[in-house]
Amino acid sequence: MERDGFQFVRKCHQCQIHSYLIHSPPLELYPMYALWPFVTCGIDVIGPIESKASNGHLFILVAIDYFTKWVEVVTFKSVTKKAMVEFVHSNIICRFGIPKIITTDNAMNLNSHLIKENCEQFKIVHRHSTPYRPKANGAVEAANKNIKKILRKMVQGSRRWHDKLPFALMGYRTTVRTPVGATPYLLVYETEVVIPAEVEIPSL
Repeated sequence: MERDGFQFVRKCHQCQIHSYLIHSPPLELYPMYALWPFVTCGIDVIGPIESKASNGHLFILVAIDYFTKWVEVVTFKSVTKKAMVEFVHSNIICRFGIPKIITTDNAMNLNSHLIKENCEQFKIVHRHSTPYRPKANGAVEAANKNIKKILRKMVQGSRRWHDKLPFALMGYRTTVRTPVGATPYLLVYETEVVIPAEVEIPSL
């Protein structure tokens, strides 16, 4: 079965076009410590995206939990300081509770006085990744890469990529993540979700 899977992927034209092209040499891995779900979150922005969505959105704001690898995303025309605070309130705090640490890069819209006040209010430690070194916040950078890869396969040049984003998220959340050996969905909800493939292709 595993061999058949490898052969199927090799024959898939889209899989070959969008596969990873790793040019950097392997480096020593450093573990990121997260003792329980949603204790540490990384936040980053994808964009501006070359093909503007039909609703005018150019950016995707991404947050990932370091423990479960669960990803939350929202699209924007521009990522303002207010939008960043509302994203943290709606997609992290009100859904999963207050994290202990939030890590962002050094972009101005991710490090405004509004974010500082918000973190102080909820006793959240706001950390910054090292400038010019995306790997310092590697978990969210890896999530960004995977989401973009899934979207490319799904939309194939269409400007309605924002409509496909929830399906791309479902694919990401229900795929086994190598670092944890489980799906983010299982780690968050303690059960596996029924995916479309299981409905379309009934098991024995």
